[in-house]
Amino acid sequence: MDEGAPAALLLFYGVECGLKAALLDRQALKSTAQLPPQFRSHDLHRLAKELRLPPQLCGRMQPCASHKQENEKVAFADLHQAWRYGHTLKKDHEKAALAVLRELLAWCQRELRA
Repeated sequence: MDEGAPAALLLFYGVECGLKAALLDRQALKSTAQLPPQFRSHDLHRLAKELRLPPQLCGRMQPCASHKQENEKVAFADLHQAWRYGHTLKKDHEKAALAVLRELLAWCQRELRA
């Protein structure tokens, strides 16, 4: 699956798992249940900041505009819900979000030596 909502959803969740795995590793924890509550959400930006990822990468985790309503925005942390429930996003915003997710995935792979 290279594109579409299912691929984007899997990419989002893969990044989330990778960031949490890196955080667990750095804090010598065995389970996400041991993480503080603020790190048990889907907030990739918060996880990335905690892991001290480059500010320019963290800064690119921006909300995406809805395809149908220009003024409606989907927070980066909520993109998984948009893809899961079929909410269409403005194409250029979605493309930028996917690029950030791919960069985050590459970071996770390097960090976890996968």
